Amino acid sequence: MTDFYVPGDSGVTGVTIADPENTSGRLLPRELAPGVTWLGDCMLFPTPQGLKLGKLEHSYTAVFLVSGEDSSLLVDTGHPKDWVVVRTQLDALFEASVPPLKYIFPTHFEVTHSGNLGRLLRRFPEARAVGNIRDFELIFPDLAGRMDHKEVGDSVDLGARRFVFVDAVFKDLVSTLWGYDEKEQVLFSSDGLGFGHYHGDEHCGKFAEELPELPIPELTGIFLEYALYWTRLKDVEPHIERLRKLVFEDYPVRLIASAHGSPVSDPSTTMERIEGGMRELAERYAIR
Repeated sequence: MTDFYVPGDSGVTGVTIADPENTSGRLLPRELAPGVTWLGDCMLFPTPQGLKLGKLEHSYTAVFLVSGEDSSLLVDTGHPKDWVVVRTQLDALFEASVPPLKYIFPTHFEVTHSGNLGRLLRRFPEARAVGNIRDFELIFPDLAGRMDHKEVGDSVDLGARRFVFVDAVFKDLVSTLWGYDEKEQVLFSSDGLGFGHYHGDEHCGKFAEELPELPIPELTGIFLEYALYWTRLKDVEPHIERLRKLVFEDYPVRLIASAHGSPVSDPSTTMERIEGGMRELAERYAIR
């Protein structure tokens, strides 16, 4: 790793981040499927387990652009530390004639997912914020007229492509929503199904299935313990059952795009490894 730094024009002070020349910021954008582009960067996730192994663990702060024939929708906004990276990636895509940004969908209020909302709305004056808006109008009163509240089952049309707002099986906030692209059958799972990866092993910017050596169950447990602490306190099996119903029945899923995990291109196989991590964490905290 090189020294940490903050981009000079990021507007963020007192924050240390990994140099994007050495993280996924140098590898993205990456097309996950036609019209679905992976953006964003990594952040350090220095867990005791990762340090013990002598490996630097990363967690994505991913952003996804879904483009139809007429317009595009951005899933999440990226962390404020990644503003320069995300802005540069988006500018390059729109300069390459990707349909213009019409919707910005922050999956929930956490800064990792909505921290650049104001910047994005001001940079793209024709775009509107969509999702569970709640108090966003209070945070950005000057932009309140450009926000549309959405509930589970609502959708937006991007031109020969429908994006659906779906229930978040693994919520970290009561307002969390997930998203689903009907055309390419992509589930955008926000904090759900997240797990880290190892920077030194050149894991950044790759599908989970491109990393057969990645210890997904172990890294899933670590991520849940930090990001979705309630999974230690509740029976995880009903949530796994709901997740499987969502992915294999309600909304057939071909790809899973998590904000904090490697994209999954084979849900039928990789989800078993993710579920294994959920069960291992639940067993560790089980009351005897």
